[in-house]
Amino acid sequence: MRGGNCYACHELAKKELAYGTIGPSLHNFGKMRGADEDTIKYVYDKIYNSNAFSACTNMPRFGLHNWLTPEQITHIVAFLIDPESPVNKD
Repeated sequence: MRGGNCYACHELAKKELAYGTIGPSLHNFGKMRGADEDTIKYVYDKIYNSNAFSACTNMPRFGLHNWLTPEQITHIVAFLIDPESPVNKD
């Protein structure tokens, strides 16, 4: 089964020692972006099909290629947005 490995391209938490740098840092993502419906929809759609927002992106189309299920993408969105998530802790 295929899946996602956000750490391969993104920094998620300051306590991590190793992470990829191809994608932008997602540390404090929820603090910076908020948790309104538009943000949640954007994040879900970006993970589902990143090419819908930028044709020249290195980010895979996780949902479109069925590498992640809709439920898994929902969990990732919650992880990025939730104020109690390690992503949003300094």
